[in-house]
Amino acid sequence: MRGAGARDAGAGVVGAATASAAGPGGSARRGVGETTEAERVAATVERLATLLAGGSAPASVWPRLAAFVRDEAPPGRRRGRRLVEPFEARVARAARQGEDAAEACRAHPHHSWRALGATWRLAERTGAPLGPALHDLASAFRDLGQSDREVSVALAGPAAAARIVTALPVIGVGLGVLLGFDTLGVLVGGPVGWLLLAIGGACFAAGWWWNRRLVAAASRRPATPGFGLDLVAMGLHGGGAADAVLRRAAESLREFDLEPSGIDRAAPILALAADAGVPAAGLLRAEAALERRRARTDAARKAARLGVQLMLPLGACILPAFLALGVAPLLVAVLAKVLA
Repeated sequence: MRGAGARDAGAGVVGAATASAAGPGGSARRGVGETTEAERVAATVERLATLLAGGSAPASVWPRLAAFVRDEAPPGRRRGRRLVEPFEARVARAARQGEDAAEACRAHPHHSWRALGATWRLAERTGAPLGPALHDLASAFRDLGQSDREVSVALAGPAAAARIVTALPVIGVGLGVLLGFDTLGVLVGGPVGWLLLAIGGACFAAGWWWNRRLVAAASRRPATPGFGLDLVAMGLHGGGAADAVLRRAAESLREFDLEPSGIDRAAPILALAADAGVPAAGLLRAEAALERRRARTDAARKAARLGVQLMLPLGACILPAFLALGVAPLLVAVLAKVLA
């Protein structure tokens, strides 16, 4: 009876460890083959630009776009128990009720939708034609979506390695049970097992936390690199003074809770364009594209460095936990059986 109770208690410990070994992100991890939210917004921007350039009124484009997105949803998703309403439908409903589309985008948690809202708001404030403005920004949104996908792909391998490595101690415990030895009984059945369980659990928790910190640090990157410069370039199409457009663009970024996104470099670029007598919009867009390329390169460098950094928690924490939870109890169980 005591051995059965020990096995039940040990199984609970292993179950909790298995849940922890799922690693950063848990079940919410996005597969690299899925469409990212930034790519969805890029497609929405292109469709909005095309509809507006074709003569559609800004108030009518959202209902049409919402109907298109709803029909485009995969059949499996539509037949699900709970239908997830596309965000375009919420914006369309707000537009029908006389509310501002930009304000509806401001409430979205994802930065790409808020960036679209900031674009919409700045076009209204500066008088820039909305259709051409969105058309010019479509490539910027495509770059943001592609950058998100490239970073997800680059981090997929190291993140999966972190999850597998973190599960090694749990695998060691399960291996001992499969071989027919009472490793769980050893871990919970006496002072030696308690000591091994404490050491292994502490090392496991430290390695799990360390892995999460490394993956989180590698995943940290600018959300909308270069977008502030693109926003200023778009606002200049309204014909206003460059200083006023720059001020309004900065206000839009703050209003929609977006990072500066390189807007601090807009003033020197505007001064350079004025001194050379050339349009500033082209220089601003080129600088924005350069910032996005730098962000992608930096993200790829972080992902490559992560693969090496993950060896530190493996050697310092995970392997000691594997020895304490998997190997040592197995040896104790073998010796106990031999001596018996």
